[in-house]
Amino acid sequence: MDHAEFWTIVESSKATSGGSFDGYADSLASRLEALPPEKIIAFQRTFDELRNKAYSWDLWGAAYVIGGGCSDDAFTDFRSWLISMGRETYEKALVDPESLATVTIGPNGEEDAFFEEFAYMAARAYEEKTGRNMTYESASSPAEPSGIEWEEDGDDLAQRYPKLHAKYGES
Repeated sequence: MDHAEFWTIVESSKATSGGSFDGYADSLASRLEALPPEKIIAFQRTFDELRNKAYSWDLWGAAYVIGGGCSDDAFTDFRSWLISMGRETYEKALVDPESLATVTIGPNGEEDAFFEEFAYMAARAYEEKTGRNMTYESASSPAEPSGIEWEEDGDDLAQRYPKLHAKYGES
């Protein structure tokens, strides 16, 4: 699946979600279930590729500031949320994580920046459509995030992300 088709599915699902993550998940599942099984797998592969591309210290630092902390599992969920926000938000954040300071995260605030369920929507749709678990060979995840690691202690995060820090503070 090319990126244009992937983003069309994501953005049309978001547009018809009614503003809730449950509505988003249902809308996305419905769109994916309408696809042939091989396209559902292709959607998941594209999702995996984009999530791997967002595996950077820069984005992890942004997630840490937004969430008041961010474990490795939470960062996986953050990257799922970032993809769920659509192409423009995703691409801007890859270049400048501070761009997330202008994004409305969700109705529940910062906790909505960790959308775990989004990562499982293709598997859910595949199982609904075929009655089988989705199996496919995925690209391996990077061993380490790209970029330069930040320091949890001190002012490193506040200095790197002044806009996000001003909006969300840091716990």
